[in-house]
Amino acid sequence: MSKSAFDRSDAMIFFGGITGLTAISIDIVLPATGLIARDFGVPDAMGSLLIGAYFIAYAIGQLFWGLFSDAFGRRLALILSLVGFTAATVACAMAPSFEFLIWMRALQGLTGGTPVIARAMVRDVSSGNEAARILAMLTAILTIATLIAPVFGSGLLVLFEWRAIFWALAGLGLIFLVYTVFLLEETGGKRRPERFSFGFVSTASRHLFSLKTFLIPMVMGGLTFAGYAAMLSVGAVLTETVYDVSPQAFGSLFALAAAANTAGAMTVRHLLKTHGLMKVNTFAVVCIGVGSVACFAVTLADPVLPVFWGAICLYVFAFGTLLPTSVALSLEPAGDMPGFATSLVGAIQMSFGAAGAALATFLFDGSHRAIPMSMAAFGLLTVATLVLGRKAMKAS
Repeated sequence: MSKSAFDRSDAMIFFGGITGLTAISIDIVLPATGLIARDFGVPDAMGSLLIGAYFIAYAIGQLFWGLFSDAFGRRLALILSLVGFTAATVACAMAPSFEFLIWMRALQGLTGGTPVIARAMVRDVSSGNEAARILAMLTAILTIATLIAPVFGSGLLVLFEWRAIFWALAGLGLIFLVYTVFLLEETGGKRRPERFSFGFVSTASRHLFSLKTFLIPMVMGGLTFAGYAAMLSVGAVLTETVYDVSPQAFGSLFALAAAANTAGAMTVRHLLKTHGLMKVNTFAVVCIGVGSVACFAVTLADPVLPVFWGAICLYVFAFGTLLPTSVALSLEPAGDMPGFATSLVGAIQMSFGAAGAALATFLFDGSHRAIPMSMAAFGLLTVATLVLGRKAMKAS
């Protein structure tokens, strides 16, 4: 498979879809978190565990899938990942208890290796600005999918019970599996099964973490994602509690944030045509700073819903600009191990995401402040990371 394959609409939609499978898996469930908790007789806030369990397990699972795809090929890794993901999703749909559902959500996360494999395939055929432009397009496609996902989830809640959400998700996994088996070509080079070992993981991790050009963009992406995860974890419960937004209506509200994310990704894709990757990344961090200040300002008042959600959307727009550029910068020094490097970036991002979700859950006290407070904190830390690490990156 060559770089030109990404010019085909079916391939771009497929890669956008598998890149966004984790986001779709989370976003389609968002309107139902409180309903699912109530259905099993647990507090509404416990519904956030449906998000946190996926994040934590996905962070761990990525390391396996990135390493496995480097060792045995991207296509085989995709097939096994999609088989496991689809089976776990069917188990979620049939969950007899809340505890079982949480465990199956974790299994979904462990087997959800498609995003890291997709990004490794991009790195197989491109680098630098071109890789960032492809990643920005994939981000835009996945964001459109995540824009639709909560609306679709809300619609399913109107017509059916919450289990229908997981049946629909299982169907999506099956569609991706069929495409992979019958239409997808391999992108990786020579298979290296000797790399599927703890020794290689240890050596490769030490090497990558010693590179400031890998470490600093990775941390920036992780911190920004932590703020975004705060919205994912308690967004539905918070807006229902504070602003009386029903679970069915939350899908439409989330769509506004997803549209902002898409706008951010497409802005970056346009800028990368005429500007260098580092300059565009700096622009993205400036956007994060502006969004963080807006979120902090919201915590000092009792805003109406349009003002509150406007500040959230401003941060999410900035997140859309930073994600593709930070990932592309991190993968530049990956050399001949893009799968493992991508999985390491993803694992760290998901770990930050779990921290962001946990912080927002902890801070949620029935007021509106949990999400903007978390976003402001993580966003300003992102700005500080670039300011303090810029010289080190240039020196490297």
